Amino acid sequence: MTSPLESPHTVMGRVTMLLEPFRDTGGLTLSELARRTGFPRSSAHRMLLQLVEVGLVRRDGTTYHLGSKLVELGALALAHDRVHQAALPVMYDLRRNTGLVVHLAVLDGDSMLYLEKIGGHPAADQRARTGERQPAAETVEGAAALACREDRETRIACGGAPIRCVAVAFDAGGEIAVLSAAGPHNKLPDDPILRVREAADAVAAQLADLPS
Repeated sequence: MTSPLESPHTVMGRVTMLLEPFRDTGGLTLSELARRTGFPRSSAHRMLLQLVEVGLVRRDGTTYHLGSKLVELGALALAHDRVHQAALPVMYDLRRNTGLVVHLAVLDGDSMLYLEKIGGHPAADQRARTGERQPAAETVEGAAALACREDRETRIACGGAPIRCVAVAFDAGGEIAVLSAAGPHNKLPDDPILRVREAADAVAAQLADLPS
């Protein structure tokens, strides 16, 4: 759950802070947003009215939701993201060939930002969703990414029970990306590490061929 933070001094900082609590839930009331952000109700209400007007937030009765404009902008951001563009076909191939749930994430500071997820499984679905941010130190993908950032010899991490996850980090042209595959122990292919590593190498090769 998002905890109250000190109010930033810039307009964009305050708007970002007002939107952050929506990571945890689909809808929030004015009172809930004011409590989670630490903003006065009057300030939160004034910003929400402006965000509703431009489509970044949607109001349904007394509850506020993220607006369609954010969905539109988020989809455009992914469509123009080089890492996502290079990884998507490889992820579909990995999903089709293994039946596992495939994730793409990038290391952002000390957290992992999940850009895409292909496939689903009742247990594996609880790991991460597209657009979610998780502490790198607490995820298998993060373990691989941090090892890559620290120039360790290995860039592969495995873990999890009863869901098994294999993650491989790679250089994505100035940032560290991670491809992972997860599924029940009894559903894993014979060579999951090799398959994910080959897929990660394929994405890195695709990135090398894309224009900057």
